[in-house]
Amino acid sequence: MPDGVVIVNDRGEMLLVNREMERLLGFARNEMLGKPVEMLLTADIRQLHLSHREGFQANPRRRSMGAGLDLEAQRKDGSVFPVEISLAPTELDGERVVIATIRDVTANRQADADLNAARERVLLAEDHERIARDLHDTVIQRLFASGLSLQSMLPTVPETAKVKIERILDDQDDAIRELRTAIFGLASKRSAGRTVRVVVNDLVDESARVLGFRPTLHMSGVLDTIDEATTAEVAAVTREALSNVARHARARKVEVSLKHADGELSLVVSDDGEGIPASHRLGSGLLNMHDRAERLGGSCGVTSSTGAGTTVRWQIPVAD
Repeated sequence: MPDGVVIVNDRGEMLLVNREMERLLGFARNEMLGKPVEMLLTADIRQLHLSHREGFQANPRRRSMGAGLDLEAQRKDGSVFPVEISLAPTELDGERVVIATIRDVTANRQADADLNAARERVLLAEDHERIARDLHDTVIQRLFASGLSLQSMLPTVPETAKVKIERILDDQDDAIRELRTAIFGLASKRSAGRTVRVVVNDLVDESARVLGFRPTLHMSGVLDTIDEATTAEVAAVTREALSNVARHARARKVEVSLKHADGELSLVVSDDGEGIPASHRLGSGLLNMHDRAERLGGSCGVTSSTGAGTTVRWQIPVAD
């Protein structure tokens, strides 16, 4: 039989065990026969099981043991594993006995845990999408509206007030860019288990919400063979590069290129924005891109000048 089977008498002694019981529990048959069945249970429930067994003997019927409970059996080495146990009363040579069928449900419990984790990830992703949508469709639009109202007042106020209003408008622009970056981050936490082609395409789609337009995307080479770990690195770099464009560049055009050829995977993100001033130190985002590339045996370069846009080239070696 595929399940473990043990026959127990009224005194709780094991009269028969099958080969699957030996395999499941690590005990030899002679180590179990004649012993109390409680030896197969964890120490914390042995005493409780004695009272349950007495109750079952008073009203024997075919049923599951511990319905609604997470039952565990204990192996000879002390390790435990989840089980489902079914009980069936019968007679053997005129003596009342109980046939207990024991099934290892480790794989089932793991599948349940994986399913619950997947459901939680879906709920979290939906929350991220909802928050991002609310921020974009409500908060940012209200900020824009208030900014337009302030701008309309500029011709009617004294010069000293104009300076203050313009400073407020600049701060408001910075706040909107930060909000867009936060929206982009909320909307792009979903790359596990998907190909690098799908992941990068989705990130480009999502960036349109914060940029106000969809970047141009070019892909070439055999990309669907890129492993999940590398895909996660590419996703992080793509997300960081597009986030930097949304936050700082004020770009009207952005191009993303992903290419796999000659044992190399390269990602290029370029924009026509304001560029990085020569005096500006590299931020943590760009430094993280460098670190990711170097850790994988690759390189990352940034070319930029004020008013001429920025290009990020990130490349790593990969198997063809």
